[in-house]
Amino acid sequence: MAGSGSAHLRAREEVLLRVEDLVVEFPAGRGRVVSAVAGVGFDLRRGETLGIVGESGCGKSSAARALVQLPPPRSGSVRLDGLELTALRGEALRRTRRRLQMVFQDPISSLNPRRRVRDIVGEGPRVWRLPGDRVDEVLEAVGLDPRTAAERRPHEFSGGQCQRISIARALILEPEVVICDEPVSALDVSVQAQILGLLEDLKARYRLTLVFIAHDLAVVKNVSDRILVMYLGKVCELAPGEELVSRPAHPYTRALIASIPGGGRALPPADALISGEPPSPVEPPSGCRFRTRCPRATARCSLEEPQIRQVGEDHWLACHNPA
Repeated sequence: MAGSGSAHLRAREEVLLRVEDLVVEFPAGRGRVVSAVAGVGFDLRRGETLGIVGESGCGKSSAARALVQLPPPRSGSVRLDGLELTALRGEALRRTRRRLQMVFQDPISSLNPRRRVRDIVGEGPRVWRLPGDRVDEVLEAVGLDPRTAAERRPHEFSGGQCQRISIARALILEPEVVICDEPVSALDVSVQAQILGLLEDLKARYRLTLVFIAHDLAVVKNVSDRILVMYLGKVCELAPGEELVSRPAHPYTRALIASIPGGGRALPPADALISGEPPSPVEPPSGCRFRTRCPRATARCSLEEPQIRQVGEDHWLACHNPA
Protein backbone atom coordinates (compact mmCIF):
# COMPACT_ATOMS: atom_id res chain seq x y z
CA MET A 1 0.00 0.00 0.00
CA ALA A 2 0.41 3.27 0.79
CA GLY A 3 1.87 3.40 4.24
CA SER A 4 3.38 5.43 7.03
CA GLY A 5 6.61 5.57 8.97
CA SER A 6 10.03 7.18 8.88
CA ALA A 7 12.38 4.19 8.76
CA HIS A 8 13.42 5.15 5.21
CA LEU A 9 14.62 8.63 6.18
CA ARG A 10 18.35 9.19 6.46
CA ALA A 11 20.12 11.08 9.25
CA ARG A 12 19.46 14.83 9.18
CA GLU A 13 23.12 15.70 8.91
CA GLU A 14 23.41 13.65 5.70
CA VAL A 15 20.67 15.40 3.72
CA LEU A 16 19.93 18.84 2.31
CA LEU A 17 16.14 18.51 2.31
CA ARG A 18 14.18 16.35 4.75
CA VAL A 19 10.39 16.03 4.73
CA GLU A 20 8.70 14.15 7.55
CA ASP A 21 5.06 13.24 8.19
CA LEU A 22 3.79 15.80 5.68
CA VAL A 23 0.02 16.33 5.71
CA VAL A 24 -1.81 18.47 3.13
CA GLU A 25 -5.59 18.83 3.19
CA PHE A 26 -8.07 21.00 1.31
CA PRO A 27 -11.63 21.90 2.33
CA ALA A 28 -14.33 20.08 0.35
CA GLY A 29 -17.42 21.73 1.87
CA ARG A 30 -19.87 20.55 4.52
CA GLY A 31 -17.03 20.03 6.99
CA ARG A 32 -15.23 17.51 4.77
CA VAL A 33 -11.60 17.64 3.65
CA VAL A 34 -9.63 16.22 0.75
CA SER A 35 -6.72 14.19 2.08
CA ALA A 36 -4.17 15.11 -0.61
CA VAL A 37 -1.01 14.11 1.30
CA ALA A 38 -1.24 11.95 4.42
CA GLY A 39 1.97 11.47 6.37
CA VAL A 40 4.51 11.41 3.52
CA GLY A 41 8.25 11.57 4.20
CA PHE A 42 11.35 11.70 1.99
CA ASP A 43 14.78 13.30 1.84
CA LEU A 44 17.46 14.37 -0.63
CA ARG A 45 21.19 14.57 -0.37
CA ARG A 46 22.89 17.53 -2.00
CA GLY A 47 23.20 16.94 -5.75
CA GLU A 48 20.64 14.12 -5.76
CA THR A 49 17.50 13.80 -7.90
CA LEU A 50 14.41 12.32 -6.30
CA GLY A 51 11.66 11.27 -8.66
CA ILE A 52 8.10 11.22 -7.31
CA VAL A 53 5.69 9.20 -9.41
CA GLY A 54 2.06 8.15 -9.29
CA GLU A 55 -1.16 8.49 -11.23
CA SER A 56 -3.14 11.73 -11.32
CA GLY A 57 -4.57 12.62 -7.92
CA CYS A 58 -1.97 10.76 -5.85
CA GLY A 59 -0.80 13.96 -4.13
CA LYS A 60 2.63 14.38 -5.69
CA SER A 61 2.07 17.97 -6.86
CA SER A 62 0.46 18.92 -3.54
CA ALA A 63 3.53 17.58 -1.75
CA ALA A 64 5.81 19.58 -4.05
CA ARG A 65 3.97 22.85 -3.47
CA ALA A 66 4.01 22.24 0.27
CA LEU A 67 7.82 22.23 0.16
CA VAL A 68 7.76 25.93 -0.73
CA GLN A 69 4.78 26.52 1.60
CA LEU A 70 2.30 27.21 -1.24
CA PRO A 71 0.13 26.54 0.65
CA PRO A 72 1.73 25.55 3.96
CA PRO A 73 1.01 21.95 4.96
CA ARG A 74 -1.50 21.26 7.70
CA SER A 75 1.22 19.52 9.68
CA GLY A 76 4.60 17.88 9.30
CA SER A 77 8.19 19.01 8.94
CA VAL A 78 10.07 20.45 5.94
CA ARG A 79 13.74 21.08 6.73
CA LEU A 80 16.13 22.72 4.29
CA ASP A 81 19.71 22.32 5.46
CA GLY A 82 18.43 22.12 9.04
CA LEU A 83 16.08 25.12 8.76
CA GLU A 84 12.44 24.33 9.55
CA LEU A 85 10.44 25.99 6.77
CA THR A 86 7.02 25.39 8.32
CA ALA A 87 7.98 27.63 11.25
CA LEU A 88 8.89 30.59 9.02
CA ARG A 89 6.55 33.47 8.34
CA GLY A 90 6.64 36.76 6.43
CA GLU A 91 9.99 38.09 5.29
CA ALA A 92 11.96 35.14 6.69
CA LEU A 93 9.95 32.69 4.58
CA ARG A 94 10.13 34.94 1.53
CA ARG A 95 13.91 35.10 1.70
CA THR A 96 14.24 31.35 2.19
CA ARG A 97 12.15 30.68 -0.92
CA ARG A 98 15.02 31.99 -3.02
CA ARG A 99 16.76 28.72 -2.18
CA LEU A 100 13.91 26.64 -3.62
CA GLN A 101 12.52 27.33 -7.09
CA MET A 102 9.77 25.61 -9.10
CA VAL A 103 9.31 24.71 -12.74
CA PHE A 104 5.60 24.23 -13.44
CA GLN A 105 3.71 21.77 -15.61
CA ASP A 106 2.22 24.14 -18.20
CA PRO A 107 5.12 26.18 -19.60
CA ILE A 108 2.94 28.67 -21.46
CA SER A 109 0.41 29.60 -18.76
CA SER A 110 3.18 29.92 -16.15
CA LEU A 111 4.70 32.86 -18.08
CA ASN A 112 3.23 36.37 -18.17
CA PRO A 113 2.06 36.85 -21.79
CA ARG A 114 2.42 40.65 -21.61
CA ARG A 115 6.08 40.68 -20.69
CA ARG A 116 9.20 40.13 -22.72
CA VAL A 117 11.47 37.20 -21.96
CA ARG A 118 14.23 39.43 -20.63
CA ASP A 119 11.84 40.93 -18.07
CA ILE A 120 10.37 37.52 -17.11
CA VAL A 121 13.76 35.95 -16.45
CA GLY A 122 15.20 39.06 -14.84
CA GLU A 123 12.29 39.74 -12.50
CA GLY A 124 13.75 37.78 -9.58
CA PRO A 125 17.04 39.70 -9.48
CA ARG A 126 15.13 42.98 -9.77
CA VAL A 127 12.90 42.11 -6.83
CA TRP A 128 15.90 41.15 -4.72
CA ARG A 129 18.05 44.02 -6.03
CA LEU A 130 20.66 41.65 -7.35
CA PRO A 131 22.85 42.18 -10.41
CA GLY A 132 20.67 41.55 -13.47
CA ASP A 133 23.44 40.90 -15.97
CA ARG A 134 23.02 37.10 -15.79
CA VAL A 135 19.89 37.00 -18.00
CA ASP A 136 21.89 36.35 -21.17
CA GLU A 137 23.98 33.74 -19.36
CA VAL A 138 21.02 31.65 -18.16
CA LEU A 139 19.20 31.96 -21.49
CA GLU A 140 22.27 30.55 -23.22
CA ALA A 141 22.51 27.85 -20.54
CA VAL A 142 19.00 26.62 -21.39
CA GLY A 143 19.69 26.65 -25.11
CA LEU A 144 18.14 29.97 -26.18
CA ASP A 145 19.95 32.72 -28.07
CA PRO A 146 19.46 35.92 -26.03
CA ARG A 147 19.96 38.06 -29.12
CA THR A 148 16.77 36.67 -30.70
CA ALA A 149 14.80 35.48 -27.65
CA ALA A 150 15.21 38.15 -24.98
CA GLU A 151 12.96 40.80 -26.56
CA ARG A 152 10.16 38.46 -27.64
CA ARG A 153 7.04 37.45 -25.72
CA PRO A 154 5.96 33.91 -24.67
CA HIS A 155 3.34 33.49 -27.42
CA GLU A 156 6.12 33.66 -30.00
CA PHE A 157 7.69 30.44 -28.69
CA SER A 158 6.84 26.75 -28.80
CA GLY A 159 5.92 24.82 -25.65
CA GLY A 160 9.43 23.40 -25.34
CA GLN A 161 11.00 26.84 -25.70
CA CYS A 162 8.62 28.26 -23.09
CA GLN A 163 9.72 25.51 -20.70
CA ARG A 164 13.33 26.50 -21.29
CA ILE A 165 12.38 30.07 -20.36
CA SER A 166 10.70 28.78 -17.18
CA ILE A 167 13.85 26.85 -16.27
CA ALA A 168 15.97 29.96 -16.87
CA ARG A 169 13.68 31.96 -14.58
CA ALA A 170 14.18 29.34 -11.85
CA LEU A 171 17.96 29.21 -12.26
CA ILE A 172 18.73 32.91 -12.21
CA LEU A 173 18.30 33.16 -8.42
CA GLU A 174 20.90 30.38 -7.95
CA PRO A 175 18.66 28.04 -5.94
CA GLU A 176 19.90 25.00 -4.08
CA VAL A 177 16.79 22.93 -4.85
CA VAL A 178 14.68 23.02 -8.02
CA ILE A 179 11.25 21.37 -7.89
CA CYS A 180 10.10 20.24 -11.32
CA ASP A 181 6.34 19.66 -11.22
CA GLU A 182 5.61 17.50 -14.28
CA PRO A 183 7.82 19.72 -16.47
CA VAL A 184 7.53 17.59 -19.63
CA SER A 185 4.00 16.16 -19.49
CA ALA A 186 2.59 18.92 -21.73
CA LEU A 187 5.33 18.49 -24.36
CA ASP A 188 5.79 16.26 -27.39
CA VAL A 189 7.87 13.12 -26.88
CA SER A 190 10.85 14.42 -28.87
CA VAL A 191 10.80 17.71 -26.93
CA GLN A 192 10.51 15.81 -23.65
CA ALA A 193 13.85 14.13 -24.35
CA GLN A 194 15.48 17.50 -25.03
CA ILE A 195 14.19 19.02 -21.78
CA LEU A 196 15.23 15.96 -19.75
CA GLY A 197 18.72 16.14 -21.23
CA LEU A 198 18.83 19.86 -20.49
CA LEU A 199 17.89 19.31 -16.84
CA GLU A 200 20.67 16.75 -16.47
CA ASP A 201 23.22 19.15 -17.94
CA LEU A 202 22.06 22.04 -15.75
CA LYS A 203 22.09 19.86 -12.65
CA ALA A 204 25.80 19.19 -13.18
CA ARG A 205 26.66 22.74 -14.24
CA TYR A 206 24.90 24.51 -11.35
CA ARG A 207 25.21 21.71 -8.74
CA LEU A 208 21.46 21.47 -8.33
CA THR A 209 19.38 19.17 -6.17
CA LEU A 210 16.19 18.19 -7.99
CA VAL A 211 12.73 16.97 -7.08
CA PHE A 212 11.26 15.62 -10.31
CA ILE A 213 7.54 14.89 -10.35
CA ALA A 214 5.69 12.97 -13.09
CA HIS A 215 2.94 10.43 -13.60
CA ASP A 216 5.06 8.56 -16.17
CA LEU A 217 7.51 6.14 -14.58
CA ALA A 218 9.31 5.72 -17.92
CA VAL A 219 10.27 9.41 -17.77
CA VAL A 220 11.16 9.48 -14.08
CA LYS A 221 13.49 6.48 -14.15
CA ASN A 222 15.76 8.16 -16.71
CA VAL A 223 16.54 11.20 -14.56
CA SER A 224 16.24 10.06 -10.93
CA ASP A 225 18.77 8.68 -8.46
CA ARG A 226 15.90 7.44 -6.27
CA ILE A 227 12.18 7.08 -7.01
CA LEU A 228 9.31 7.50 -4.55
CA VAL A 229 6.00 5.92 -5.58
CA MET A 230 2.85 7.54 -4.17
CA TYR A 231 -0.77 6.41 -4.13
CA LEU A 232 -3.69 8.46 -2.78
CA GLY A 233 -1.51 10.62 -0.56
CA LYS A 234 0.68 7.83 0.82
CA VAL A 235 4.12 6.33 0.18
CA CYS A 236 4.14 2.90 -1.48
CA GLU A 237 7.75 2.22 -2.36
CA LEU A 238 11.15 3.94 -2.46
CA ALA A 239 14.26 2.64 -4.22
CA PRO A 240 17.04 3.61 -6.62
CA GLY A 241 15.68 3.98 -10.14
CA GLU A 242 17.11 0.80 -11.69
CA GLU A 243 16.30 -1.25 -8.59
CA LEU A 244 12.70 -0.11 -8.58
CA VAL A 245 12.13 -0.88 -12.26
CA SER A 246 13.93 -4.23 -12.27
CA ARG A 247 12.63 -5.52 -8.91
CA PRO A 248 9.34 -3.81 -8.02
CA ALA A 249 7.87 -5.23 -4.83
CA HIS A 250 4.65 -3.25 -4.39
CA PRO A 251 1.59 -4.32 -6.43
CA TYR A 252 0.94 -0.71 -7.43
CA THR A 253 4.54 -0.18 -8.60
CA ARG A 254 4.28 -3.39 -10.63
CA ALA A 255 1.12 -2.08 -12.28
CA LEU A 256 2.82 1.22 -13.16
CA ILE A 257 5.75 -0.62 -14.73
CA ALA A 258 3.49 -3.03 -16.60
CA SER A 259 1.69 -0.06 -18.15
CA ILE A 260 4.92 1.17 -19.81
CA PRO A 261 5.08 -0.05 -23.44
CA GLY A 262 7.78 -2.73 -23.42
CA GLY A 263 8.72 -1.90 -19.84
CA GLY A 264 7.11 -4.80 -18.01
CA ARG A 265 7.81 -7.83 -20.16
CA ALA A 266 8.24 -10.10 -17.14
CA LEU A 267 5.02 -8.85 -15.52
CA PRO A 268 1.38 -9.72 -16.17
CA PRO A 269 -0.69 -7.13 -18.06
CA ALA A 270 -1.42 -3.98 -16.08
CA ASP A 271 -5.16 -4.74 -15.91
CA ALA A 272 -4.34 -7.98 -14.10
CA LEU A 273 -2.34 -6.09 -11.48
CA ILE A 274 -4.78 -3.26 -10.78
CA SER A 275 -8.53 -2.84 -11.17
CA GLY A 276 -11.17 -0.16 -10.87
CA GLU A 277 -10.80 3.55 -10.22
CA PRO A 278 -8.99 5.30 -7.36
CA PRO A 279 -11.26 5.88 -4.35
CA SER A 280 -12.20 9.38 -3.27
CA PRO A 281 -9.55 11.24 -1.24
CA VAL A 282 -12.46 12.69 0.75
CA GLU A 283 -13.26 9.23 2.10
CA PRO A 284 -10.12 7.11 1.68
CA PRO A 285 -10.29 3.39 2.51
CA SER A 286 -9.32 2.16 5.94
CA GLY A 287 -6.01 0.41 6.45
CA CYS A 288 -4.17 0.21 3.16
CA ARG A 289 -5.51 2.80 0.75
CA PHE A 290 -4.62 0.61 -2.25
CA ARG A 291 -6.51 -2.44 -1.02
CA THR A 292 -9.71 -1.69 -2.99
CA ARG A 293 -7.77 -2.14 -6.25
CA CYS A 294 -5.17 -4.68 -5.19
CA PRO A 295 -5.37 -8.36 -6.27
CA ARG A 296 -3.26 -9.37 -3.24
CA ALA A 297 -5.42 -7.69 -0.59
CA THR A 298 -6.43 -9.65 2.52
CA ALA A 299 -8.52 -8.92 5.59
CA ARG A 300 -5.44 -7.54 7.33
CA CYS A 301 -5.15 -4.84 4.65
CA SER A 302 -8.50 -3.32 5.63
CA LEU A 303 -7.65 -3.23 9.33
CA GLU A 304 -3.98 -2.28 9.54
CA GLU A 305 -2.04 0.41 7.69
CA PRO A 306 1.33 -0.92 6.45
CA GLN A 307 4.50 0.60 7.87
CA ILE A 308 7.47 1.39 5.68
CA ARG A 309 10.17 -1.26 6.04
CA GLN A 310 13.41 -2.17 4.32
CA VAL A 311 13.34 -5.01 1.79
CA GLY A 312 16.72 -4.49 0.12
CA GLU A 313 19.69 -2.17 -0.03
CA ASP A 314 18.10 1.30 0.04
CA HIS A 315 14.83 -0.36 -1.04
CA TRP A 316 11.82 0.49 1.14
CA LEU A 317 8.26 -0.77 0.98
CA ALA A 318 4.86 -0.24 2.63
CA CYS A 319 2.86 -3.38 1.91
CA HIS A 320 1.55 -6.40 3.85
CA ASN A 321 1.66 -8.74 0.85
CA PRO A 322 4.50 -7.74 -1.47
CA ALA A 323 5.30 -9.57 -4.68
